[in-house]
Amino acid sequence: MAGKIVIKGGLVATESDLFRADVVIENERVIALTSDASDADADEVIDATDHLVVPGGIDAHTHFTEPDPKEIEGFYYGSMGAVAGGITTVVEMPQATPNSSEAEHIVEKIRLGEERSLVDFALWGAAINQDLESIEEMIDAGIVAVKAFMASSDPKFQRITDASMYDVFALLADTDIPFGIHAENNDLLQDGIQTLQELGENDPLAHADSRPPIVEAEAINRVVFFAEETGGRAYICHTSTISGLEIVRNAKERGVRIEAETCPQYLALDTDDLVRLGPYGRCAPAIRDRDEVEGLWTYLQDGTMDTIASDHCGYTIEEKEPGKENIWNAPLGLSGIQTMLPAMLDEFLNKRDLDPSDFVRMTSTNPAKIFGSYPRKGTLRPGSDADIAIYDLNAPWTVRGTDMLHKNKWTPFEGKQINVRVVRTMVRGTTMYEFNGEHVVRGEAGHGRFINREYGEGA
Repeated sequence: MAGKIVIKGGLVATESDLFRADVVIENERVIALTSDASDADADEVIDATDHLVVPGGIDAHTHFTEPDPKEIEGFYYGSMGAVAGGITTVVEMPQATPNSSEAEHIVEKIRLGEERSLVDFALWGAAINQDLESIEEMIDAGIVAVKAFMASSDPKFQRITDASMYDVFALLADTDIPFGIHAENNDLLQDGIQTLQELGENDPLAHADSRPPIVEAEAINRVVFFAEETGGRAYICHTSTISGLEIVRNAKERGVRIEAETCPQYLALDTDDLVRLGPYGRCAPAIRDRDEVEGLWTYLQDGTMDTIASDHCGYTIEEKEPGKENIWNAPLGLSGIQTMLPAMLDEFLNKRDLDPSDFVRMTSTNPAKIFGSYPRKGTLRPGSDADIAIYDLNAPWTVRGTDMLHKNKWTPFEGKQINVRVVRTMVRGTTMYEFNGEHVVRGEAGHGRFINREYGEGA
C-alpha cells in the first residue's frame, strides 16, 4: 500500500532489543520507531496491541523447483505458504527443470520469480562438477550462494566429487559467497540403505538407521578441512547431529569461515514423530532421536548454530503415499515453509524460555547477514525494508495440512498444537497476508523482488 503506514502499540523485537514502539513506514521502508507516533496523516493504521512485531523471516533453504513444468509447487504457491508463515524473503535452491547450474538458468529463474512470487527472493546456484567458469558467470548473474550435494538421490542433480568441491572452495576463497553443502557421506549411507533393504527392513525407523550421525559428521569434517585449507566460506545445510555441530564449533574456534543451519524437523520432531508420519517424515538428514534434538538446542544457544531454515520440499501426497508400505519408496523431503516460524517461536518462547531476539537472530538477522541483504533486511530500523511479521502470542491452534496455503496439503506438524499465530505479514510495507479467523492473502503474484548480494548496501 502506498503512503504512510503506522503500526501502533506492538512489542517490537529486533536482533538485540525488545521494546514497545510504534513502527512508521513510508515508501516501502521503516522511517521511525517511536513511543507515540502520530497517525493523523497516516493512510493506514494497524493495531498491534498485545502482539509481537518482528522482522519478516528469511528462509535460506527452499525448494520451490521453479521452473516447475510438473506444477508441483513453484514460486506462486510456495510464496503463498511463506506469507502465511511470516516469511518475507526466501533463498531458493537450484533444483529445478533444468537445475540452476548456468547463468542462463539464473536469468530465467529471476524472470519467473519476479512474475510469480509474493515475497522477495534470492537464488542459490548449483555446483555439479561443471567448469568453474559457469559458477563465476552465475555469480555475475546475481546468485548469493553456491550449493552442492556430497550425497544425492536425484539423478538430475549430480553429487559433487571431492576434487570439484575443493576447487569451488578455492574459487570462492576471495569472496564472501557461502558454499552450501548437503553434508552426508555417500558411501556410508548407500551401504546402510543396501544392508537394511537386504534384511527386509522397510519401516520408517529403517530410514533413520540408514543415516546414523556419523554419516553427517564425517562429511562435515571433510568440508571443514577443505574450507580451512582454501580459506573458502562453508555453510552446512540442515545440520542435525551433536557430533556434526561439535566439529563446527571447534572449526569456528580455529577461525574457519563456517556457518551452520538447522531446521524445525531437527529441533522439534524426533523418531517418535518419524514413526507417526511414515513416508511424510522421510527427509535427509533423517529426523533424529530425542537425545540429538536436545543436544542441538545446546549448540543453538551457545552460538554454534547460525540459522533456522525450512528445507521446504513440495512433494505431492501421491508421491509420498507409496512409502506407507515401504519407506524406501517415499521421496526425501518435507513441506515446512508455513509452519516453520510459528512452530519455532512457540518453541523458543514457551518451551525453551528463550528471548524473542534469539528467534529474530536465527530466522532473520543471521540469514540476512550471511546472504548479503543486511541491514536492508533482517532487522527493524530506520532505512530497513518494511518486511514485518506480526504474531498473536496467545492463539493456540492445531496444525492441519488442509490449512496450508502451499500447493500440497500436508505437513510433518500435522496434529501438533502451536500456541502462537501469524496475524499479518508485510513485504516492503505491503500487507500480503492477514489472519482474521481465516487466511486472507491480500498481495498479488509479482510483488516479490529479486535481491542479490549487494542488496544490503542500499540501506
